Amino acid sequence: MNALLQERGHETIGAGRTLAVQNFFENLAMLGMAGLYFLAIEAGMNPVAVAYGFGIVVTSGMAALAVWRLRGGRSC
Repeated sequence: MNALLQERGHETIGAGRTLAVQNFFENLAMLGMAGLYFLAIEAGMNPVAVAYGFGIVVTSGMAALAVWRLRGGRSC
């Protein structure tokens, strides 16, 4: 994944900047998901149910992206 990002990034804004942007958004996503998890736990939800819910959301999002790409969506 990083090799692809470096190759594509070299063509546009530079490999280092591309990886920095990727890492920033990965960290932002992890912080956001952890925050939502702790808010759900604080609200009294079952931790296992919250984990399953996150899994369903992520799986649904990946499936939607796969269908979009297979139907000819714009490549990234």
